[in-house]
Amino acid sequence: MVNRHHESQKLTYRVDLPGGQERLRELVLYVSLKSLQMERFGLIKLNKILWKADFAAFAARSVPVTGRAYQRLPLGPAPIEMAPLLAEMEQDGLIRFEFIHFGVAPDGQEIIEKRPIALVEPNLRWFSPDDMSFVDEAIDYYWGMTGMETSDDSHGVAWRSRNNFDPMPYESAFLSEEKIHHDQLTRILELARERGWRSH
Repeated sequence: MVNRHHESQKLTYRVDLPGGQERLRELVLYVSLKSLQMERFGLIKLNKILWKADFAAFAARSVPVTGRAYQRLPLGPAPIEMAPLLAEMEQDGLIRFEFIHFGVAPDGQEIIEKRPIALVEPNLRWFSPDDMSFVDEAIDYYWGMTGMETSDDSHGVAWRSRNNFDPMPYESAFLSEEKIHHDQLTRILELARERGWRSH
């Protein structure tokens, strides 16, 4: 039996920030404009830039940039509402899509990039300079990667700990790929003994 000395805290799947969904819409425009000169930029990379910015911001200061809910998809994390939002933005004349052919993959499938093109300037009134620093860092981080390299990069322990279409809590930003050092493991085992934790 596990000895519980504290209440379990709820995980954070969404953070309601001023502007709501508008924050995501304006960042789609911003990232699309900033990425015009990228050799490879499609929906995979757009989703990963937004995810990296949001989760890095949450890890650093406990507040994400958009606050929108994310889910695990086969090609990596993405905002849950992204597909209907992009369709609405296209219908409203805010973005259009270019389909760029990049040859054939080893499995014989044609590689087609769906590149979002912003047709209007973003309105960044909801964002602080600190918010935008996380977005710009994510753009720079993924700049030279292909869509598949971007996807592979996002398949860390946070992604692997979920099933497809599962929501991804913001706290997963604290999960690490780094191995636990011997002294850290010793301390964890000491705490487990002190608190009466047992594995099953």
